[in-house]
Amino acid sequence: MYSILKHIIFFILVWPAFAFSQINSIDDSFSKDYFGISFNTGITSFFGDIDEGPAKGDVFNNNYTFGVSGYKNFGSLFILGGQILTGKLSGEKKRGNNGNVFNRYFKANYIEYSLKTEYNLIAFFSNRVNRKFCLYANVGIGLIDFKTRLYDGFTDTIVKSFGYDGQKSTTELVIPIGIRAVYNINKRSAISVQTSSRRVDTDKLDAMTGNDNRDYFNYTSIEYIYKIYSKRKESNIVGPYATKSKKRYKKLRPSSLKKMKRKYEKEKKKKSKSYPEK
Repeated sequence: MYSILKHIIFFILVWPAFAFSQINSIDDSFSKDYFGISFNTGITSFFGDIDEGPAKGDVFNNNYTFGVSGYKNFGSLFILGGQILTGKLSGEKKRGNNGNVFNRYFKANYIEYSLKTEYNLIAFFSNRVNRKFCLYANVGIGLIDFKTRLYDGFTDTIVKSFGYDGQKSTTELVIPIGIRAVYNINKRSAISVQTSSRRVDTDKLDAMTGNDNRDYFNYTSIEYIYKIYSKRKESNIVGPYATKSKKRYKKLRPSSLKKMKRKYEKEKKKKSKSYPEK
């Protein structure tokens, strides 16, 4: 069942780029023909066997993450993006399911590489152009490389670990699903707030194994986006001194402009001689 889910997610990622790249999307000056580079930072929260809270209650020290992303839009409807995250996860559990004292906590370091497709929810239902606010839903697939340690809460001694003491880091499949709100400051820059739930295809993330449950963690972040547009030859010159090329006006060099101006003046004189004013 899970292998079928992976194929479905891969199809969702690739399908928009091929099927909808030629769609006449909304003429939104903030959302077309750009590559985006972004930097994001935020906090993770873990959901698994040890998930009552962050280890030792220290959220910022044990659960921070930062990353970089790249975006390429296909009209104003779809965005294909890649993301690299690196950071920490932690969790603590003081009592077991039967109420007995448990007192265990874990700390993990990870790097994630993922590819995702984002869908502009507002563009599907609104034709308003030049919108400064966009709301995206996204789904992706990637790999997470991590190492983790489980500690005894009373003595702070290591109970179990993966990726330490000569062991290789564990690499597993990860599926992020989330939502992102973007505010376009101008055509070059934007900020966003996003949250995503990431399903990891393992039970080792908190170093507690045995029940074969898959671990999850959420990543909530803020992001700054810088947009890079493809170069377009546009001309602010109108009238007889501009030439048309591929339905766009080409900006002329000063020397060429002078030549055209002299030619235009000569033709004007010839016409005045051929058809003198009465």
